[in-house]
Amino acid sequence: MSAAVMAPGALMRAEIAEQPARWRDLIPTQRTAWEAAIDAFRAATPELVAFVARGSSDHAAIYGQYLVQRVLGLPALLTTPSLHSVLGVTPAYPSGVQVAISQSGRSPDLAATAVALRAAGLPLLSITNDAASGLAGLADVHLDLAAGPELSVAATKSYTAELLAVHTLARGVAGEELPRLEDEVDALATRADGLLDRLEVEVGPIASKLADVERMMLVGRAFSMATAKEGALKLMETSGIAASGWSAADATHGPLGQVDEHTLVIALTGASAGRESVVDFAAAARARGVRILEIGPAVIPGSTSIDAAAGVPDELVPVLEILPLQVLAAELAILRGSDPDRPEGLRKVTLTR
Repeated sequence: MSAAVMAPGALMRAEIAEQPARWRDLIPTQRTAWEAAIDAFRAATPELVAFVARGSSDHAAIYGQYLVQRVLGLPALLTTPSLHSVLGVTPAYPSGVQVAISQSGRSPDLAATAVALRAAGLPLLSITNDAASGLAGLADVHLDLAAGPELSVAATKSYTAELLAVHTLARGVAGEELPRLEDEVDALATRADGLLDRLEVEVGPIASKLADVERMMLVGRAFSMATAKEGALKLMETSGIAASGWSAADATHGPLGQVDEHTLVIALTGASAGRESVVDFAAAARARGVRILEIGPAVIPGSTSIDAAAGVPDELVPVLEILPLQVLAAELAILRGSDPDRPEGLRKVTLTR
């Protein structure tokens, strides 16, 4: 059936459901490339890891920034592509390695950044969903996300594949064997299969009660900062809801003053680290009359909760806790009369300069 006659959201829903199967392909389909990437990373003996990304991939890079610093003990930063593509400036980097993350691998500003950083001495490891892309061709080592074609404008399976790719790379560099990491991904995929089955039942009624909400604030800490940013983007791009993602520490400043009974706060409490500050922010927001949806273990009194990642290590929680937000974004878009597969004014590939 062609996309032109598909029901609204059919592509996005199918790609959400496909994620666990695609995760299982990530390591075994390209074991040699994984070994080469890990070896190249170690050979660079980096003092710094620089992530190159935009959009949803930038949120995967935020996750990578936390992960590299925790797992490898190396400073990590998000590059600013405009420095290279607009201002023509390349900072003096210490010895390092760059990790470029992009679904399409085609954006000119990312290519310009990667070229500039290579000239500054940082070897390039690229992670894309297109092995024939320009960013893949530039790389010293390329890792394919193995997510398969993604046709809905909203990134879902490519995003979670990026998270797992960054996790596999960091853990592999730290010395964990690929077979063990493959087993870990397989177990996570099995967990996700059950979660997605449950979300088919749980999310619909929740979405029906939230269809009139015009403002949402997603709040997390540490690894879940990536989820807060990505979840907000999914809600904005699929249905036009004014959504923003925040650290609970930052949100207690100006953003708290903007919430009221017309606001939904989505509290990300799945990870144990930082949970207390998210709960504290939710309590302060609730005192201002907001509704609260908790993605976590039901620790916020009076909230609606979806527990997506009970018992999962903190660093893997973002892979699972984004799933209910993907499903919610699709459901809300349809309830509000939009097609999440083809949001008005948006394109799948954005070629920024």
